[in-house]
Amino acid sequence: MELIEGLYLVTTTVLAGASATLVAFAVAAYRSSGRTAMAYLAVGFGLVVVAAVGTPIAAFRTGFANAQALLLITTGLFAASMALVAGSLVVYEPGTREFVIPESELTRIQDR
Repeated sequence: MELIEGLYLVTTTVLAGASATLVAFAVAAYRSSGRTAMAYLAVGFGLVVVAAVGTPIAAFRTGFANAQALLLITTGLFAASMALVAGSLVVYEPGTREFVIPESELTRIQDR
């Protein structure tokens, strides 16, 4: 394996790992808040993971034979992911609380 291929795998692994972490955070936020914006974020960052993992697999399987097609697919996935991230800002419910507090905890705080 050449140095450039090794660096490609390292940076791809970091990108996929960071994106997978963001997916986990967005899913947890969606589960706790039910906000549609968090679902958009989870799917958007999930597409980054798909692009980060799928592109090197395809590249190494084909011997980097069709670089233009790989770039087109990767860029398309990243564009779709950024559209979803931007969409999460559009569908964000501005009237909701920043932090979601369970009703039982809110009652306990108000009773003080």
